[in-house]
Amino acid sequence: MEKRYDNSLKDLLEKVAFEGHAAVAKWRVSRWYGQATFSVSIRRDIRERWTTLVKEDLEWDTNPALRIADANGKIHLFNASAFFKDKE
Repeated sequence: MEKRYDNSLKDLLEKVAFEGHAAVAKWRVSRWYGQATFSVSIRRDIRERWTTLVKEDLEWDTNPALRIADANGKIHLFNASAFFKDKE
């Protein structure tokens, strides 16, 4: 992933951390990763980056789950603790 895309993804994840959700066009995320489709490996990498952001950059005590949804040509990211207080 190019540095500029890396920064865009980090900005997106920070928005999720502080606002609770964010959305981005699916084609854009696939392009950031240089892939034709939004794959499982992209999901895994986004979750790993989320964990790194929360633990190392933001230094939060907890690591809220990141929920990823694919709907209407967009990838929706949710900070689970902002929406699912008790159970999903």
